Amino acid sequence: MSKDLNISFEFFPAKDKAADEGLWESFTKLEVFNPKFVSVTFGAGGGERDKSDYLVKKIKKNSRTPVAGHLTCVDMSKDEINSIALDWLNNGINKIVALRGDVRKKDTKYQPHPKGYINAADMIKGLKKIGNFDIAVAGYPEKHPESKNENEDLENLKIKVEQGGDKVITQFFFDHEKFLRFRDKSIAYGIKAPIIPGILPISNFQKVKDFSLKCGTSIPKWIEDKFSNLKENQEEQKFVGIDIACNLINKLQAEGVNEFHFYTLNKYELSYAVCKNLLAGKEVQKKEYNKNTNQFFNPKEIYI
Repeated sequence: MSKDLNISFEFFPAKDKAADEGLWESFTKLEVFNPKFVSVTFGAGGGERDKSDYLVKKIKKNSRTPVAGHLTCVDMSKDEINSIALDWLNNGINKIVALRGDVRKKDTKYQPHPKGYINAADMIKGLKKIGNFDIAVAGYPEKHPESKNENEDLENLKIKVEQGGDKVITQFFFDHEKFLRFRDKSIAYGIKAPIIPGILPISNFQKVKDFSLKCGTSIPKWIEDKFSNLKENQEEQKFVGIDIACNLINKLQAEGVNEFHFYTLNKYELSYAVCKNLLAGKEVQKKEYNKNTNQFFNPKEIYI
């Protein structure tokens, strides 16, 4: 985006053709900000894996933006995971977001595949042996819900980085101080990889509240209060969500944070508004893409 602000976006595979068209529209709209990379989530089921693979390769083929494919350990053998990773590498894709993954059935605990990697750290170690991958790992400013305590969580993160994690992308959060404490404690714990905050602009408060309960993210009371009278007004919720995200990023920038990862939920509007607000008046280079020649042409400067 600019010399002092870098961004990336996360998307998930579309369920059908109509959703895929909407997803691609969102991707195209957000690509104007020259993201450092975009990531694509990974479904645990066979059909979902194919959709993830399709989207990763589609972005690689049709875009100048680097793409990172997610990989998880759930219900997959080492050979299956390695095969997908090597196929991406052979297609010029060397970025991976390595995650243990969530179990598919409710009220069940994670169990490694009999022939699979034990966890994310084990998978990272294996991937680094088979290719020169740039690997991002997950971090939790308020600890992973399954971790017994903060120290156990930090120890797990440190192991993932030591096994080859090149950067950390955090779960979303709404209190900038929680991220700053997590960053400082990670550094003190010996975790040397860059830590990128995950940002989720709120478009539907109830849905975000449900997400937060599952992943252990706390919602400050002042945010609850802001949305308390907007339950039936989705448009006003979006305006409030944009304002909250902008303020969060501004506070983090004031503390030296210059890179942010947006969870888009495949919708461009809020992430676009936040980025446009942050970059008002700044130059961003835009390259036009010619689908007939598969080439970019006429670089020009535009003002966001």
